[in-house]
Amino acid sequence: MNLFNKYPHPMNFNFADGYHGGVLTIAGHPYELHTDQTGADIHLIGVSNHQVWPRGIRSETLRRLDSHEKEGERRTRLEISESAGMRLRSPAGKTLLEAEAGGWVGVSEKRWLFRFRGRSTMQFYGLGEKHAPFERSGRAFWFWNTDVWADHPWELVRNGDYDPDYLSVPYLIVKHNNIYIGLLVDSPFPAMISIGAQSVVAGVFEPSRKRSPEILLAAEGGPPSLYLLFGPSLAELTRKFQMLTGPTPLPPIWSLGYHQSRWGYRGASDLTTLADRFERHRFPADALWLDIDHMEGYRVFTIDSRQMPQPVETIAKLKERGFRIVPILDPGIKREVGYAVYDSGRASKVFCLNSAAGVFTGLVWPGFAVFPDFSLPETRLWWAGHARRFFELGFEGAWLDMNDPSTGSIDCRDMRFDHGRLPHEAYHNRYALLMARATRDALLAARPDRRPFLLSRSGSTGSQKYCAHWTGDNFSSYRHLRRSIAKSLNLALSGIPFNGADVGGFGGNCSEALLVDWFKAAFLMPFFRNHTMRGSRRQEPWAYSRRALGIIRRFVRLRYTLLPYLYNLFIDQEERGEAILRPLFYDFSDKPSLPLGYIDDQFMVGPAILQAPFLREEVRQRDVVLPGHKWLRADTGRWVPGGGLLRVRRQLGTTPLFLREGSLVPFQPGERTTNSKDLKHIGLLCCLSPGFTGRARLCYRADDGLSFDYLRGRRTRLDVTARTKGRRLHLRVKTLAKGFGPVHLVPFSVNRFTALHLETDGREQRLHPIKERVQLAGQPFDWYRWQPVLQGSGQEGRLD
Repeated sequence: MNLFNKYPHPMNFNFADGYHGGVLTIAGHPYELHTDQTGADIHLIGVSNHQVWPRGIRSETLRRLDSHEKEGERRTRLEISESAGMRLRSPAGKTLLEAEAGGWVGVSEKRWLFRFRGRSTMQFYGLGEKHAPFERSGRAFWFWNTDVWADHPWELVRNGDYDPDYLSVPYLIVKHNNIYIGLLVDSPFPAMISIGAQSVVAGVFEPSRKRSPEILLAAEGGPPSLYLLFGPSLAELTRKFQMLTGPTPLPPIWSLGYHQSRWGYRGASDLTTLADRFERHRFPADALWLDIDHMEGYRVFTIDSRQMPQPVETIAKLKERGFRIVPILDPGIKREVGYAVYDSGRASKVFCLNSAAGVFTGLVWPGFAVFPDFSLPETRLWWAGHARRFFELGFEGAWLDMNDPSTGSIDCRDMRFDHGRLPHEAYHNRYALLMARATRDALLAARPDRRPFLLSRSGSTGSQKYCAHWTGDNFSSYRHLRRSIAKSLNLALSGIPFNGADVGGFGGNCSEALLVDWFKAAFLMPFFRNHTMRGSRRQEPWAYSRRALGIIRRFVRLRYTLLPYLYNLFIDQEERGEAILRPLFYDFSDKPSLPLGYIDDQFMVGPAILQAPFLREEVRQRDVVLPGHKWLRADTGRWVPGGGLLRVRRQLGTTPLFLREGSLVPFQPGERTTNSKDLKHIGLLCCLSPGFTGRARLCYRADDGLSFDYLRGRRTRLDVTARTKGRRLHLRVKTLAKGFGPVHLVPFSVNRFTALHLETDGREQRLHPIKERVQLAGQPFDWYRWQPVLQGSGQEGRLD
């Protein structure tokens, strides 16, 4: 599996050449074929032969969608002929995906492969985390969780594209015009997906070239299992896939704030200094992070008493000031007699074994280290017990690193699972997921009524149910900034919505221009952390010029302004599987005059906000694609037409940010100089221009942002609709639930309508405008805050 540039080829497989009575014939041997429809337009194809693939080795269990989630009658049909051909047909009978007779299901010992015809007009996305171009055509990809800096050539990591990456989700999205299908390899073993990749010798010789791309999906072990999903739109496809693999549970609202980290922060002094600087600069931040230097000799679940002699008191005092502390946890446990965690694990026999029936030993930060066998339930309980005691010091989250698993220069494939009975490949890609599950259990045990937050470097299909992900160690370069957009978008489409890259880059020295551009590009990413390595230039916002600090701070404050909007996107994700970060073709259809499939330098944040950041240092102007009808420029407060291109100039203090007409955007009014959050007192930006002919709608939800009370009915839900009639704006608010108490809502608009009529739960009011000066993403401009008039007094009243 370390031959990352070698791939299985169909010529080395035997393919099914007959099908009868639920049985495929492959090289004269019977293989049972199982097909099932597990949800609306979700088909499961499985192959079994217990002599080849023993029972008991399965991937993370996916959800079987209940009947009420199937969205009506079955629409697509899966057809398999007696000659072992295959077709997936649309409700109208149109072929969506097909495979040649005698050529679509192949085996080679324990390896297996599915092969489908592609079309030259298809485009391909997804595949989870890949440091590669946004559209995936013409390449083959491995799915094997990798310690990127240790396992790939240094120059390739820094200046090129590499594969595989830290996280494995073998899920391919096929786009054909405006119709979408998804293919998920459901295997715990290393997998491969190839989309029209050519066979080469020495990088130059191509023995054959086909007209259309061939789609190959393979795995190193079995049993074969493949999910086929039909959209038809990308939004519908993503919702179905997310609910199949599991949505991300609603995180605590503080985890959506700004995070500050650096390899080198050691303890109380560093944390207190950071808190002081954030408060002095009136810079909102929610979390301060501790890397490996907070431990005693890099021993997990320890704190260096010289750096933090009173951890409980330190953590409590910082929390009183609004800062959560997030420590790192690595799975590698120092092999040292007398170290309590090692002694306990050895006595409980919870460590991975090697092929010689001894305890597997790798090389990580503490030196020679052993690894918990997370395939075992007793190991997960053992880990959760130690983690719980650690979290009871006051930590409300944790950072899971080196869980690929990283074993240094020692080959990780010598690590075995299930008391040494299963090969490393059976659990390699699931190792991080199972570690995250055990750690989440520990956080819930330590703080039963607080939503946990975990960040993990590695993961696999389904790990979003337990943790967020960052895109691993990156570099301070514009190339890595550009690649971070494609990574985050494809992760979002692959069921990993809570993700983001290290802002400014982890390795190298970040220039001031790059840091400013990276903050502008990332300030609305689902996960938002500034992190860099020891020995590099300081990367805190105040480590650069006062001008840079002012710009960075303004965009971080804007994130806090928009937290009610971001928080509601996470609610949509948990409830319906809706993507948070999106490519343009998630919300808009391709048109011949405005193709969207290759646009990787713009993205949507939810349905209302479009970002088009500058991602190259030398570029002084850029074209912004604006699909749809009309957009509000957040840097000028002016409306611009959609349906084409808009050329914008680069300006240091601004970024191209647009609000979609027909949107209602909840926000926190006022300048956000601290991390305070109030979901009950919000502004509502009505992005409607005079003459807007549609109807805007928002379901706004508010809860305490921290506990699980919202699952017990303690959440307020408002249904808000808006429309214009001439130069009058009509706003209707209906309370659907009031478990969190009343929400005070103040409408805002950039246009001065002649009147704003408000109906709140049947009570009608007429509001009057108050002109205010505001600065969002650029220059200050005027907008209007609409307040009710108390009858007979002429004074402003409060809107309940």
